[in-house]
Amino acid sequence: MSSALLLDRPAGPWRLGMARAKLQVRGRLPGAFGFDLAADTYRAALRAGIHSADLVRMALPGSWMVNNKVPSPVFHRWLQPGARDVWTRVVDLLGGDADRWLARNELEREELRERLAVLAQIDAAARGAPSTKPAAGTAAGLSKVLALLCPDTVPLMDDAALWFALGAVPRPDTAETPQATTDLFVPMLDWFARAVQANTAALAELAADYSLAPMSPAQVLDRLLWFETWGFRVCRQPTPWFWVADGEREAIVPAPGPGPAPAGDRIDLAAVTDATWQATARDGLASIFNN
Repeated sequence: MSSALLLDRPAGPWRLGMARAKLQVRGRLPGAFGFDLAADTYRAALRAGIHSADLVRMALPGSWMVNNKVPSPVFHRWLQPGARDVWTRVVDLLGGDADRWLARNELEREELRERLAVLAQIDAAARGAPSTKPAAGTAAGLSKVLALLCPDTVPLMDDAALWFALGAVPRPDTAETPQATTDLFVPMLDWFARAVQANTAALAELAADYSLAPMSPAQVLDRLLWFETWGFRVCRQPTPWFWVADGEREAIVPAPGPGPAPAGDRIDLAAVTDATWQATARDGLASIFNN
């Protein structure tokens, strides 16, 4: 059994346990399953020498498998000849793994910021917004494309993940209207790379045991981060998952539905009046914190 992952975050350290079960629940979602297989195909295509800018053509619609909210008119603009070199350099800068990203110098990081800003300006123009203002939601939109092409560097940057990792946006109540701009892209890359490095052994063990699709340690962390920050709200079968707290301990654990609070709310077990439900949730916490 793998040890729980330990993740640093502004609100305090987070213990992520029951990782195998969470990966299995997520991996059986049709879109997630297809996305994981597609990422493996893109990895093989890049190794085979297919140009990254050509793969963007498929990665754009492929990102819809993980609920990318960027509409097709933006994709059309992103595929124009003038954007080709931008995509190529972005993929180059994001290639490699956590170690390679963290070794990037400030000039390279600034170049990435500038090129992401160009793609954000194209996004804004396609939506009829002023191109001088960062397009809301572009961090999530671009990440869901680039996570297919740079799977060992780029996590999905939904607002829920950015809230969890950086505390830089409010905790969202919906995944339908992401707000974070590309200003948070580089800080999230840094956080994610450090988290991969800190949990490499456990993530590698989980990746080796995962059978639904080939995945690297970084991809495993990305999938678990989605489940921990948003997926537990929507993965209700066969058993619902809840965010529970008992004193200083808190985690995402399975418990019988419908539960004492709406899905997604933090539940203080000391206030739960259903003794059976409370005991089940405490058992879940114990399995995470005693591992």
